[in-house]
Amino acid sequence: MFHTWHAGADCVNPAVSIGVRANGDKAWFGWPDIPPVEKEVTAWFEANSLDEEKTAIARLNKAALDGVVYAPTGFFLNYQAWRKNVSGIVKGPLPFFWGVGKAV
Repeated sequence: MFHTWHAGADCVNPAVSIGVRANGDKAWFGWPDIPPVEKEVTAWFEANSLDEEKTAIARLNKAALDGVVYAPTGFFLNYQAWRKNVSGIVKGPLPFFWGVGKAV
């Protein structure tokens, strides 16, 4: 078992979701090689319309679950606390530090 976590933005689509990839040696170490999963990732990349993307994603989800590429085990919220004299904090899937300032 390989236990890790991702921010929500890491799982938005197959282009950035490395956990769903199943291309063996080109994926994470020890990750499976499941051609039906990779076929649907390619279909998603090659889709010419939103409907084609949705169809490819539905097939990808089924192939990934059938092949047990990964098993989500939970969800958590990551809270952050900032001092009152810190400003410019923007909400996001992870801390963004540009535009942050500190009152003297």
